[in-house]
Amino acid sequence: MKLLPLVYVTDMDRSVDFYSKLLPASSIVTSSPYWTELQVGGASLALHISETVDHDADGMGLGLDAATSLEDVVAQLGEAGIKPSGEICAQPFGRSISVQDPDGLVIQINEHSVPATN
Repeated sequence: MKLLPLVYVTDMDRSVDFYSKLLPASSIVTSSPYWTELQVGGASLALHISETVDHDADGMGLGLDAATSLEDVVAQLGEAGIKPSGEICAQPFGRSISVQDPDGLVIQINEHSVPATN
């Protein structure tokens, strides 16, 4: 079995554009008006169309681990037209910043000050 995070979206084209910019190293594995699967590294992310989306009620979030400094991430996001939701914040594990997808899903991008352990 493989873990497949699923994000419900109201506009597939808009969401594919956003996530392709957020994850520039990703590739589209499957695409249709109802379902798109992006692969980035060894992980996948699925986008599923929905008439309405209430991310506050879902109880799930989406997190990313930055491969570079958050300052570099913010610069890359800016070049892609994606604005962070706030400033870089100190966390017990390091630092983080958040962005929102077109349907309001908060995505936290983390920079760990110590390597994560398995």
